[in-house]
Amino acid sequence: MRDRRGDTTSIEVKRAAGGVPVMPETLAAFANMPDGGTVILGLDEAGGRFDVVGVPDIATLEAGLVSIARQAVHPAPLLDFQTFQVDGHSVLVAHVAPLHIADKPATVAGRAYLRQADGDYPMHPHELRMLEVAKLHSDEQVNHDLAPAIGRGRADLDADLVAKYLDNVRRHDRRLRDCTDAQILQMTNVLNSSDEPTVAGLYSLGTYPQGQYPALTVTAAVQLAGGEGQARNRNLQDFTGPVPALLEDILGWVQNNLDTVHRYRDDGHMEEIPELPLNAVRELVANALVHRDLGPSTLGTGKQIQIRLTAKSFFIHSPGGLRGVSLTQLVSVEHAQAAVNQRLYQIAKRLTSSDGASIIEGEGGGIREVFRSVQDRGLSRPQLVDTGVQFKALLWRPRSGSDTASPPAVTSQSGPVVTASLRSTSPTRNEPLVLSTLGNSTAPLTIHELVSGTGLTMGQVRYALDQPLRDGLVVMDGQQGSRSTRYRLSGDE
Repeated sequence: MRDRRGDTTSIEVKRAAGGVPVMPETLAAFANMPDGGTVILGLDEAGGRFDVVGVPDIATLEAGLVSIARQAVHPAPLLDFQTFQVDGHSVLVAHVAPLHIADKPATVAGRAYLRQADGDYPMHPHELRMLEVAKLHSDEQVNHDLAPAIGRGRADLDADLVAKYLDNVRRHDRRLRDCTDAQILQMTNVLNSSDEPTVAGLYSLGTYPQGQYPALTVTAAVQLAGGEGQARNRNLQDFTGPVPALLEDILGWVQNNLDTVHRYRDDGHMEEIPELPLNAVRELVANALVHRDLGPSTLGTGKQIQIRLTAKSFFIHSPGGLRGVSLTQLVSVEHAQAAVNQRLYQIAKRLTSSDGASIIEGEGGGIREVFRSVQDRGLSRPQLVDTGVQFKALLWRPRSGSDTASPPAVTSQSGPVVTASLRSTSPTRNEPLVLSTLGNSTAPLTIHELVSGTGLTMGQVRYALDQPLRDGLVVMDGQQGSRSTRYRLSGDE
């Protein structure tokens, strides 16, 4: 929360200095979330510091929150309390259990709430309709992807994609190996018995599925901070076509808009790579495409997948929540696999991009691979948020000063010169690269030699040197602006 400088979708923090905080909307919103939520009392979020201030009367606070839940929230959620001692202060944690799907939504004065970002918001009519559909079919899977695309035929499918799909099916399923093309397309639910494409078939193999369903368009944009807290978009682009084309085009857009960072390979050479692992981006985009809700409450009302690249993160908003699996199961080491769209999922397992890579692996381990690849790059843990009616996947962009992989230790006659722990008190993005270049040199370097050695601009090098000079990590021999001035690491005489 200190990193975010605010609460999260699943955690609400209160100082509670004046007693029991009045928060029925928050309790209702957490009760409507698939995994509930947590309220922490005794933290002060002022200025994003989240200082531990503690609370004086645990029993009164517990009784007060229970009273609010039972009197103001209908149906009332269950609360489970824990007390922790932190820095000599008592901190109260209240876990709000999610309501069973049949009992949702929890309301306050007749209004249902949902948690988004760090706030509680009234549920929109289409979200309430999605909830009602989920309640009606809580014990069975609704086959939205099996519905026919009325008025469409086999001619609306992309011939090249269909040919590749049929070849992959025959190679991987021996029972279908000797079937005709028409039989395979019908038995795998690309076409129905009337030769109409299903929603799954048109979306995965159609020439232009967005003509029938405009909500299958994916929108991506670079989001910049605007005035008065309003965001403005740059490089806004709509993506159309079947699933394989969407995946490739979106990945191209992401790669073009990501920054690059330098890192050392195992052989000691420097390489330039995208700031985020592209395999993690690909997995999240593919999951959003295949597991988005295809029901009338989203597809029929224009709810699209939204992709945004902000100064801090890359995230994907996808219509619909998880089905048949919890967030905990999704990111656990246990095998977790649950398809929102069973037919589309099975078709996607036999789809490949132009480079021959499968659209999805189909084994339920893709999300764990996202977490592993992000961890390997030293980036912050990805964030997944399931509200039941929307799923958000978020990758944090590298923090300033931590986006360049640490170089291997460099030794000289006097011992180690550069190690992974050498950094200033306020490291900038390119500082590790500049410090490692100085450490690799047997003699002090001029600013021009640093520019040549790092591949950075002169302005970037000077900016990266500023704090290390202030902290005494780097010594400047000469005067600022002089061509003969050289830089070296402190202690490297």
